Amino acid sequence: MRTRRIIGLVIAIVALPLLVVGLIDPLEGGIALLGAIALGIVAWLASRVPIPRLAWIAALATVVLGAITLGIAIFSVPVETGPDTVAAPLSGGLVVWNWLYRVGVLVTVAGWVVYLIRLVKTLRAPAVTR
Repeated sequence: MRTRRIIGLVIAIVALPLLVVGLIDPLEGGIALLGAIALGIVAWLASRVPIPRLAWIAALATVVLGAITLGIAIFSVPVETGPDTVAAPLSGGLVVWNWLYRVGVLVTVAGWVVYLIRLVKTLRAPAVTR
């Protein structure tokens, strides 16, 4: 059982830089965030230590925020408003959505650090014998 938790801890540590890369933006960072979520699932399957709600709820909410942000970016088509000026009708809110996405990634990183601490505590706990 200890070996499984060590493997889970190593996988969780590998996922942490992917979460930090997730801060870039919803496009490239979103792919890194999805990779970190996949590694988090593998770490949970290996260690069987429950992932804190702070981590997984924030991760799912951040994926949704990233999808909304990408949707706004895709569908904000530039509109010509006059000579030499172009305005995108939805792009004003895009900056706000980007920052909401980044805050979501930061909360996910905080939850992931809590998970790493939880994994280390389970390794330091005395083994239960039957």
